[in-house]
Amino acid sequence: MTTTNPNVRQDYENLNKTFDIDPIKYEVNEELLFNTDLLNRCREDCKHTIDLKLATYGGSMVSDVLELIDIRTVHPAGKEIRNNDTNEVLPKGFQIRANVNIDIGHKNELLEYIWDRDWLTTAPAMVFFRLPEYYQYVRADGIKVIWGIADGSHRFDAASDANETSVIGWKVDFKISNPTTLLSTIRKFANAELNLSKYVKKSRTEEDVAASVIETYRDKTSDLYAKIQNAKEEEITQIYIDEIMTYHYKSQKARAIYKILQNDKDIVVARKEYQSDLIESYIAEHCIDWVSSKNPYCQYVTNKGVRVIVTQTSGEKHLTVAYKICKLVQESDAPIAIAFATSEKGLNKNNAYERRQQFRRKVFDTIKDMGQGSKMIFEDLTAVNPKWLCFPELADEFDDGLINLV
Repeated sequence: MTTTNPNVRQDYENLNKTFDIDPIKYEVNEELLFNTDLLNRCREDCKHTIDLKLATYGGSMVSDVLELIDIRTVHPAGKEIRNNDTNEVLPKGFQIRANVNIDIGHKNELLEYIWDRDWLTTAPAMVFFRLPEYYQYVRADGIKVIWGIADGSHRFDAASDANETSVIGWKVDFKISNPTTLLSTIRKFANAELNLSKYVKKSRTEEDVAASVIETYRDKTSDLYAKIQNAKEEEITQIYIDEIMTYHYKSQKARAIYKILQNDKDIVVARKEYQSDLIESYIAEHCIDWVSSKNPYCQYVTNKGVRVIVTQTSGEKHLTVAYKICKLVQESDAPIAIAFATSEKGLNKNNAYERRQQFRRKVFDTIKDMGQGSKMIFEDLTAVNPKWLCFPELADEFDDGLINLV
């Protein structure tokens, strides 16, 4: 009996009898780095345990000690895997990271350590989770794949590239029947507990955590999904921030991550907080008739010739907009549009109109003030002439204080 598609359900018992292979027990190659001696040293030196953390996510330890694991029984990170019951495919398998599966530079660095037989036995070990039966499969060589990678994909790939036959890690189990819940649980467990910068060199990114929270929200059985669906509009942002803080972040960092995840189309938010990258992506998707402009006073020109100034309302942006308008009206009588995002906190349905009008008034008030100031300075000659003082910057200027620019 042979198989060419590793993701098609097989008669595992008959296959294992045919090939006389036990997926758990196998002969360890003691000539390689990952051998019994290294295993014993890791068991002795590695003080980083995960059992208590694992329990909070509904998981359990398959073994209370580190184990040697046959590389062939592990499904690689980032490789697609098929649900045998539903035939649905996870295109990137159980990938934990948001964007990049394997950092080649980091993997090659680990590869050097393996070749040099220089493995840090005190470092946190890889973590492998038992694949539910609906994701387990039999390889073409008859080996049953029963493990997924929760943490250690770079180390695993490096070991595989080095032709190691084993890796050392923790075996854990999540008895979760719902595939969506399984994926979101593993992703959160890995990013919240295993990929902290104090534990690994390739630590999690803000994007990794944002993607993990999004995955949890997509799981309609999750507490996060239930909270969002039942929340009042003004409560939603704080619910997301509270969820992000379960990844062991402080509130300021959590708010920065919230600004990343709010961009996802599936995420329900009371208000999108626009940063420059989100503004650019919105324009690219929704304002397809806007063309980037080389004019220093407007960012875009529409196909109807409208010159568009894009900005936010934070700080003194109204001064910049006022200046750009004054420059553009002197260039031509072509129409001008101001596209802006309100940066202030507390924007809601009740105050949005007034907040936006405030920015418009500030811009026009600035133009009026400049016009009046210009008239007093250059026409009426009634204004106070300001003194211009320069800070000392050159080597021979530091002895006499501020420099009066006459």
